[in-house]
Amino acid sequence: MRLLEDPIFLARIGSSLSSLDLAETLSRLGAQAHLEFDGLRPHQSHAWHAFLVQLAALVVVRSDDGRLDRSAEEWRSALLSLVETDDPEVARDAWTLVVEDPTRPAFLQPSIPEGDWQRYKLAAETPDDLDLLVTAKSHDVKQRTMTHASAAHWAYALLTLQTFQGFSGRGNYGIARMNSGFGNRPLFTAAPGLGWAERFARDVGVWLDQRDTLLDVGYEMTDGGPALLWTLPWDGSSPAIEFGACDPFFLEICRRVRLTQSEGGHPTAWQAPTTSPFLEAKERAGDTGDIWTPVQISDKKGKVEVSSLTVAPSGLTYKKLQDVVFGPEWPRKPALKIREDDGSVPILIFQAMVRGQGKTEGWHERRILAPREKLSWLKQSDRRTLLGRIAEDRVKTVGEVTRRILRPALCALLQGGGDDLNLRDDRVDPWTSRFDRAVDDEFFERLWHDVPADGKIDRETAQRAWVERLRELARSTLEAAIAEAPISEARNYRAIVQSEARLEAGFLKHFSAFLSTADSASQTSSGALND
Repeated sequence: MRLLEDPIFLARIGSSLSSLDLAETLSRLGAQAHLEFDGLRPHQSHAWHAFLVQLAALVVVRSDDGRLDRSAEEWRSALLSLVETDDPEVARDAWTLVVEDPTRPAFLQPSIPEGDWQRYKLAAETPDDLDLLVTAKSHDVKQRTMTHASAAHWAYALLTLQTFQGFSGRGNYGIARMNSGFGNRPLFTAAPGLGWAERFARDVGVWLDQRDTLLDVGYEMTDGGPALLWTLPWDGSSPAIEFGACDPFFLEICRRVRLTQSEGGHPTAWQAPTTSPFLEAKERAGDTGDIWTPVQISDKKGKVEVSSLTVAPSGLTYKKLQDVVFGPEWPRKPALKIREDDGSVPILIFQAMVRGQGKTEGWHERRILAPREKLSWLKQSDRRTLLGRIAEDRVKTVGEVTRRILRPALCALLQGGGDDLNLRDDRVDPWTSRFDRAVDDEFFERLWHDVPADGKIDRETAQRAWVERLRELARSTLEAAIAEAPISEARNYRAIVQSEARLEAGFLKHFSAFLSTADSASQTSSGALND
């Protein structure tokens, strides 16, 4: 159960499966070994990556040597030195999953200053029950399935709970690194590839570059302040530390949790409620300097508001991504900025575990390849601004096509081709959703395709190509509806003719300036030209 000594983490290195302790894991990553972690669940990947990167960044800063290529023994010694104590046994306990003495900290488990377990209740007997996922017998992810869990499974679950959980009822507060108790801690980053080692080295560099900003005005954190916050005592009745007193790379916790050893030799989790969060930072609205979480700065009626991104249940849609990646209201997104070490074909990676009130709204992940010849559109601020305006124009156009053209055409189809249409007919919603998903599938691919490598393009030229493509997608959607939707047989012909006429007439009316060829208007009737 000692993370710095016991090889509890399984990693695939090449074709072999190796057992590593935490120090050996960091050593392999620092040496750029190609490895994948076995037993790590998808929604835990960001928590584990963030933990490893922040630990390494702390070690590099405290060592003041800029080195990631260290031996396992060097990492082990450096991690022990991060624990602020003169007692080497206490330092070892801080990296141990189960510590019998409650007055000592354990891994991601604050000590119990009062020294007794009176307020602690049984929280979980399996790691998946401790994790932040809300599970049930009727859910896709079932509850209490990890009955033969390893120590690594407990470490991953504990890490995800303590560094990604939000508010979940009275006495259960969430982390500071999210906007509100029902928010989330997303990952928005660029990367030279998908390998753990290359992403590890790259993001350590981002944290190091960000450090001076976090020590300066706006954050004013403490150089050399507490970083492994679980090593601080916490009685649960008041915050354990103020935000500004923390080191910029702090690793936080949010729950009073302790693991004990059951009679069968398996860990069991116990938890006590608290009357306050561990780290009081509500006024920051999630703006804690986390490199992976974009921060919005908006001016509302003369008042500047700053808040971190919360991914909605709809997930990582093209509408949200283009806004955050290119939008002027999202200036703080350090990990998403293209760096020299991102290679010739960087990948944009987006992840979010979306939480709800008493439920889990899903794990969302998306990857976007940035073509080598189009990198200037991301690297140069003026081009990135223009690209953002083009993307914004395209999102607005999708809305107009849906509302003014496709929806009336679908209503005409499902309502038998009448002239007096009910545009609020919710029967068309599955088809407009299908259209939006089709747009989502190729939004960024088309965006890269339609902007030239030399950057010489105006918004009107880009819009023309997009309108043509939306007309093709709208036609395909309508054709699918004609083939699949229930239509009255008596009015079948009229419904089809009217719906097709409304679609074509709608594009001619609202977007004729952007269409390279105008279809014959003789195919439309005067009724089909109505909005």
